[in-house]
Amino acid sequence: MKKVIILLLILLVFGCGGKKQVKPPSEEYSYTTQAFKIVDEIRQAYQNKDNSGIRKHCSESAYREIIASIRPFDRAELEFTPVFAEMFADGFRLYVSWNGKWSYLGKETEERGLAIFLIKGNPPQVEKILRGNPFRYPD
Repeated sequence: MKKVIILLLILLVFGCGGKKQVKPPSEEYSYTTQAFKIVDEIRQAYQNKDNSGIRKHCSESAYREIIASIRPFDRAELEFTPVFAEMFADGFRLYVSWNGKWSYLGKETEERGLAIFLIKGNPPQVEKILRGNPFRYPD
């Protein structure tokens, strides 16, 4: 009797240890990660003074807005951290916390803020920066 109970316990323990099914990521999650990747690529292009890299991920109006707001700098270091994302009927809003250091003519400037990027389309493109444009520094 003891052998039967032990055998049943062993079968129960090893029988229930199958592979768990992995849930695929949601559409919102996939779009959010893709949107943040695009915003981060714009950040890298800005730091490298690569206007074509900025243009690649922006609508024409957003590109003009960013280029018009850029101030001269010798070196820039921006860090972006995603905070929140919202889906709307008219697009997608990505909230990004940013910290920046700019160096221009030997003077260093530090700023931080919260930017809201309006993103539309598939593949996603930045349509507009609604608030806290990190590309308008140093002042």
